[in-house]
Amino acid sequence: MKTSTHGLLRAAHRAASLTGVRLALFGALALAACWHSLSQAGGLNDFRDSHLLDSYEDASTRSVTDYGQLPLWNPWSCGGQYSMGSPQTRSFAPTLVLSSLVGARRAEPLLLWTFLVLGMEGFFRYARRRVGSALGALGGAPLFGLISFTALSWSIGWLNFAGFLLLPWLLHGTSLATRGKLSGAAMVGGVFALLLGFGGTYPVPMYALFVALETGRSLSTLRGTTQRRRALGSLALTAGFTLAACAFRLWPLVETMRSAPRIMAGTPGKPLGLLVEMLLQLPARNGYSDPGNFYFAPVALVLVLPALAFARRRAAFPAVVAVLSAWMAAGYTVTPSLFAGLRQLPIFGAFRYPERFLIPTAFFLAELAALGLAVLLARSWRAPARWTWAAVAACAVTLASWGLHVRAFDNLTRWAQMIPMPVEKEQPFAQARGNRWSQGHLLALNRGSIACFEAWPVPMSPRLRGDLGQEEYLEDPGSGTARRVEWTPNRLTIDVDTTRPTVLLVNQNWHPGWKSAQGEVISRDGLLGVQVPAGKQQVVLSFRPRSGLGGMGVSALAWVALGFLAWRERRGQPLPTPAALGVTAVPLVTWGLLLALWPEPVALPHLRNANGTPLTVAQLPPEAHPVNARFELPVELVASEIPVEPDAEGIASLVLYWRVTGPLPRSVGIFVHVVSAEGLRLGADHEVVGGTWFFSEAPRDTLLRDAFSVSTRGMPPGEWKVLVGLWHSGGDQSRVAPRTAEVPLLPDGRVPVGAFTVPRKVPTNESSVNP
Repeated sequence: MKTSTHGLLRAAHRAASLTGVRLALFGALALAACWHSLSQAGGLNDFRDSHLLDSYEDASTRSVTDYGQLPLWNPWSCGGQYSMGSPQTRSFAPTLVLSSLVGARRAEPLLLWTFLVLGMEGFFRYARRRVGSALGALGGAPLFGLISFTALSWSIGWLNFAGFLLLPWLLHGTSLATRGKLSGAAMVGGVFALLLGFGGTYPVPMYALFVALETGRSLSTLRGTTQRRRALGSLALTAGFTLAACAFRLWPLVETMRSAPRIMAGTPGKPLGLLVEMLLQLPARNGYSDPGNFYFAPVALVLVLPALAFARRRAAFPAVVAVLSAWMAAGYTVTPSLFAGLRQLPIFGAFRYPERFLIPTAFFLAELAALGLAVLLARSWRAPARWTWAAVAACAVTLASWGLHVRAFDNLTRWAQMIPMPVEKEQPFAQARGNRWSQGHLLALNRGSIACFEAWPVPMSPRLRGDLGQEEYLEDPGSGTARRVEWTPNRLTIDVDTTRPTVLLVNQNWHPGWKSAQGEVISRDGLLGVQVPAGKQQVVLSFRPRSGLGGMGVSALAWVALGFLAWRERRGQPLPTPAALGVTAVPLVTWGLLLALWPEPVALPHLRNANGTPLTVAQLPPEAHPVNARFELPVELVASEIPVEPDAEGIASLVLYWRVTGPLPRSVGIFVHVVSAEGLRLGADHEVVGGTWFFSEAPRDTLLRDAFSVSTRGMPPGEWKVLVGLWHSGGDQSRVAPRTAEVPLLPDGRVPVGAFTVPRKVPTNESSVNP
């Protein structure tokens, strides 16, 4: 019995080592997991986020297939936006080829299946070296590759988060790069470039942390100064190549974020009990709830125990990193908060969902499970029969865990709200008022939406209109005529006949990438315009962004440089490390030269409140009520504007005027309590002034207008006082005491800034009109 069992295990081990057999298994598991998704191919996901994010891919596909253009500019969203600079678009990933061939909606479930296979195969390649067993690595691969968050992401239109499954390829590539392999540099640079092109706003910065940890882990295994010096040189080459390979997307993103910074405040977090449910509870087949969103089969945790018991040295790293990841996932609900410290770093300040760190938590738990299985298999081949049965039991647990992961994945794919695709209507492009929750329908009508909903403040002109009879028109209607000749996403041709100089306006947002040989391209309150002289002429507007075109050139040059190094190595003539570093530096030097020699106007940030009012003011408006409250920290609450009563929709628009006079910690935020005479309280706390600055980053000695609103729907009628103060929202949550003010101060650090009255609702059977 023991001999036959060992024979089966050895056969399974040999099969796990065969790439074809392994990929066939992973393909079958992925097929079972996303069978429901594949059966829905070609439908329109009616979930609100899907309408926005999926329409980006539809727009990119349309640019390629209908107009034969690269998807540089997207006129169908938010009044026109830079596709390459929009963080959540996946317009410049290789996946666009499949979308263009079969259609964006049909491509999505195929891409989902592909990413599942990639995730499992990547984990196998990473774990095989770490656990020392092909069968152990195979056992752990579906535990990560079929993580249910990927299914949830597909169901609600976040397919770009499938990029989370590429973590093992990054770590495996880092390990190879540490050993001086050019394939490691290609793998790390290629995966990061793919993630950026695929809209990986979270995976890229998150996984950069784990690449750094893997770098330290790999370096610690090297012995001797020579080995480590070579490894550092190889890692420097990898870093330079990765930066240049990502330039095609990184440059546009940096440009966009500088002109429209994305600020995320608040103190997000999940209690430990809920995190455990999210990780270990099997998700239901319907509804939207947190439990099960990051499912890891609880029975698989049994495999972690032998790893911790019998392979402590190899288990130490994944165990520690799994704990750190879970600590990060808790956000601000634990003290001290590791996530709060992370948000102090550049880029990471835009993170708002710490629970996504449960993905690397599951990854390292899967590594521990693979290690535990490998340990039991190794003991069964050289120990008494009881270890053989333990290994058989571990294999059974592994198979059961696979089944649970397939079921959890299938359950979450059924959350998708699929409806038939809308019928497309061929008609000239025009902007429409739109609806941010039904953008997929607008695209089918060849209509742009100026009702924008994004996770970053898209620069939009207040002069955009959805009711124009003609999208291209003259600012001075009496100066002549303008007639559209040709319209494509990246190129517009308009015949203009004017009797005097004027401005040709296009009903799209301005961007510095728009160019015209017939006149100067200008911004008219953010609207795209061209100054044209008198006379007949044909104005041709082309979108040629420096960051996009230049970035693509830099990235192409990076791959050429790496290919040259690989060619030399294959010929047996590898370049010495300093020369190799010089070759990979060429694309970066080219990047610098492009910045210096290719001038382009700067898109300045639009510093406005959510209601469109300027963020800074020269002086207080007459309607502002002086407060002049000074706090223990160098910040003043100068004045406030509180309405007499809410508007017809029940919205009370409030304005606070602040002035910062010295350095402040980033933890300082604003609390706003709206309190009734009966003691009922409504909160409107916020950390960011005007949705743009933390106090620590705000300009000094400048009057800041902080406009926000509260909804009074459902609030009892009567007077509601507005009490304001400062607190350390990102720290110990203590309040900052006010020192002096022109209004009476309350003992709990609150400053009364005014009051409004919620009126009594008039019953529908009462008439306010005299007969």
